[in-house]
Amino acid sequence: MVVGWPYRVLELAEALAPTVGHHITPAPTVSVFRADSAAKNVPKFQQPGTLFILQGTEKLSCPGNVHIVDPDHFMLTSAPVAFHIDTDAAVTKPLLSVHVAFDPATAMDIASQMEWQGGAISKPAAICQTSGRIDDSMKDFLYRLLTTLCDPLACRILIQGLIRELHFLLLQRDEGSAILAGLEGRGARGKVLKTAAELLDRRRVGITINTVAASAELGLSSYHSHFKALFGSTPLEYLKAARLHDARNLLRSRDVNIAAVGQAVGYKGTSQFSREFHRHFGRTAREERKLLEISKSNSDLV
Repeated sequence: MVVGWPYRVLELAEALAPTVGHHITPAPTVSVFRADSAAKNVPKFQQPGTLFILQGTEKLSCPGNVHIVDPDHFMLTSAPVAFHIDTDAAVTKPLLSVHVAFDPATAMDIASQMEWQGGAISKPAAICQTSGRIDDSMKDFLYRLLTTLCDPLACRILIQGLIRELHFLLLQRDEGSAILAGLEGRGARGKVLKTAAELLDRRRVGITINTVAASAELGLSSYHSHFKALFGSTPLEYLKAARLHDARNLLRSRDVNIAAVGQAVGYKGTSQFSREFHRHFGRTAREERKLLEISKSNSDLV
């Protein structure tokens, strides 16, 4: 049963997101999102962070993983993950969500201090996506975060401590420990997870999966198996999703034509780029550009 958040929390979120779309807050690593209509099966390349839903519901799906995020449950990702999103929202009851970027360096620093102080951190298998129930300490944190974001002076002084507190709260949970295993490159899956950053860094210039598998000290078949267990896709599917979402962002600029957008994200032929873009988003690149122009900065549905 979803209990929901107190009215004051929703009021703070609505002040930070008064209109439909994504809103950057005074803290660059925290964004608030508002939607007044439902979305179904929308592709999204979710960036690393903790997702809270204050009102409404968001389902994030990829092969092997389904996360239901609502006022009682959060989701955490430590690496970009390609999902398909379904949301529940209406004008009379808009979807309100908060996303706080995940910082691996902060998590590793906190983990080292917890171990130094004798705080036992369990060592589960590495993962890069998980969801869990919001407990009282996390509810208290989120209320203080929103209150701080609405006060510019308090935000400048307190926000870094609050972000650090969230990482600490996450690491105290089983989900946080499993995420940490991936950051440390522990085990086969941890090694595979660390190669995902290399794949993304070089996605526009080209990289062979054989090379990345070798850097993880795994055979190609084993690498593919562990990668799919982590991300729900093969390495090539993951790269394709990253490139296509890059292309979608580039379409916001009228200064770049469709062919140049495809080339910029690593496609050698315009026809292949156009086919794969349409297959992924359900619209042509030209149709997507028109939609982005109409919606401007609030174009994202999820």
